[in-house]
Amino acid sequence: MKKIVLFFLFLAGAMASQAQTPTQVVTFPGVNYVYLGSLTQSVGSTYNSQKIIVKILGGSWFGDSNGETAFYISNRNGLTINETSLGSNMTSRVTLKVYQNGANIDFYLMPSLDDYTSFAVNSYSFGYQLTPQFVNIVVQQAVPNGTDITSSVIINPTIMTDGGGNIGIGTTTPNGYKLAVNGGVHAKSVKVDTDNWPDYVFHKDHVLMPLTEVKTYIDENHHLPEIPSAKEVTEKGLDLGEMNKLLTKKVEELTLYLIEVKSEKDKEKRDQEDRINRLEEQLKKITR
Repeated sequence: MKKIVLFFLFLAGAMASQAQTPTQVVTFPGVNYVYLGSLTQSVGSTYNSQKIIVKILGGSWFGDSNGETAFYISNRNGLTINETSLGSNMTSRVTLKVYQNGANIDFYLMPSLDDYTSFAVNSYSFGYQLTPQFVNIVVQQAVPNGTDITSSVIINPTIMTDGGGNIGIGTTTPNGYKLAVNGGVHAKSVKVDTDNWPDYVFHKDHVLMPLTEVKTYIDENHHLPEIPSAKEVTEKGLDLGEMNKLLTKKVEELTLYLIEVKSEKDKEKRDQEDRINRLEEQLKKITR
């Protein structure tokens, strides 16, 4: 009896393992839809606690899309779709499509119309009135039933990494930065490595721009020399390391200007005292 039980446990494990095996999808240029599953409770239902987890690996026959994209879908408190990508974002190869089909919401992947795609995908659905199971992945050419509501659905990019090890949080486009965050960052300390710190301002061979030229520049451009304009900061953002260097340079230049002004004032004071002393001596001679 024990051997029979072990046999059926082994068989059940093998079947479960097979069910979890991702389905390979290969498409040629043209219209294709890959069915991922459905949420059967309406978004407004009080029982809307259904979820679908979709994982995709690959993307193109010819590309190097060696990564995984996952969609976490839920209809609790409204339809929510979160996206993560590890290693390579493949949303340029496949697009998540959403269809309102009566009370159901159906989900499909739509491969690129003009590309040869090759990827593995699995989808797992569970929740109220859903049998927890891996969805039977189906590829079809026919347009899905229902109304395409993809344009009204917001897909939230939570975290992604690309093939270069760059990380995006809240964005799918780190644009070459090792860490790109679409939102605030709260930290106790941030250390920025930099070089060419502006101590050169105090070198004797450094030429300080005359204040008259600084005034002319400000009148014409409405910002300090070397400091980015408001328009540039709005369009390109602010490099904290570079800005700290520039601000330090301006503080050092301001210090030199103040020293220069004080030297001139001290000289004027000494000259004035000398003139007063000479006048007093002359006055003494006259009054004798």
